[in-house]
Amino acid sequence: MKQQKFALFSSEFLAYALLACMTLLSQYFVYIGLSPSFVGILMALPSLNALWANQFYFLLAYKFGLKRVVLYSATVGIVSMWILFASKRVFMIFFFCFLLMLSQGGLVPLLESSLVELASRTKLSYGRIRLFGTFGYAVASYLVANLVNEGFVALFIVYSVLFFLIASVLRRSKLEMDFHQKPSLRVIDKRFSVLFAIVTVAVGFNLFNSVFLPVLVKSKNFHAASVGLSFTLMALSETPFLLFAERIVKRFGSFRLLSSAIFVVGLRLVIASFATTETQLLLIQLLHGWTYIVIYYATLFLMRQKLSAHVLEATQILFWISLQGIGPLLGSTVGGVVVEKVGAELAYLTFGIIAMSLVIFSWAVEKIWFRRGEGT
Repeated sequence: MKQQKFALFSSEFLAYALLACMTLLSQYFVYIGLSPSFVGILMALPSLNALWANQFYFLLAYKFGLKRVVLYSATVGIVSMWILFASKRVFMIFFFCFLLMLSQGGLVPLLESSLVELASRTKLSYGRIRLFGTFGYAVASYLVANLVNEGFVALFIVYSVLFFLIASVLRRSKLEMDFHQKPSLRVIDKRFSVLFAIVTVAVGFNLFNSVFLPVLVKSKNFHAASVGLSFTLMALSETPFLLFAERIVKRFGSFRLLSSAIFVVGLRLVIASFATTETQLLLIQLLHGWTYIVIYYATLFLMRQKLSAHVLEATQILFWISLQGIGPLLGSTVGGVVVEKVGAELAYLTFGIIAMSLVIFSWAVEKIWFRRGEGT
């Protein structure tokens, strides 16, 4: 049992460490002299892939099994990243960046779905498991940030080691996905389609803060280093909720948590627009601990509470499309247009007010579509 717990916690740690490396690729692209617009296109690939690749990965796992899919993904990822590192032409960089991000794109959805399923069967706390994902992201960010001072090859070495380790850990674990039938979006519960529309917009507004925080910092003439410190605090701020997630969800219910988290997404944007010092801005970013992770956890808990097994499997695919694809695309693309038109501070204020108003729609969805059933 101890060996299996190690596999669970370490696979979550490694999956989110890989996400950190993916995010840090933007620094490498800037370093080699790519234009900001092209860097933006490359970093939008994970969101674009999520629009279709999540269903593709779930179908692969259904046919070949989780371990084999992760092994193949890790192999393609390692090969792609080193060809990317050696590439000088724009087309080659784009193509192998696409392959790298595609190979990595399905790992978190597949692992999260299997870990939640296993946690519910074995009475383990999923919140504690997910906490290791937060630690993995923070550790990888800190490690690579220090190593790249000696050269960006360090990023690719760490990236490769993480891919190798996650494939090795999963190969020796008992982690698998049990499908009741072939995953299909046709059997999705329509109530959750409505709920996911609200979740998608909320996640988009939340990501807007991460993407355009450097612009806000620059507009306020704060030190550039405050951006990196903000991201570190944001990652660590999820810890308190994850330590007591099960108790909190059972105490307050999924919809109350979801509505409160959506409100805090907007609140952070509004008060960030009024920040006059770097200290204020850093303290405001601690609100991140009651935004994305609470939305994610409350929605996941609600799905497992309300849906039968085969409907849950299909609905999870749409959930990940909303979470990784549509939401982030809305936040970065629409956000970029608005920031360019009205400036960062007014964009933060406007989006914050809109986000807080989403709570009204969340309440309406609960009353109209989820009125029946206990514990919500």
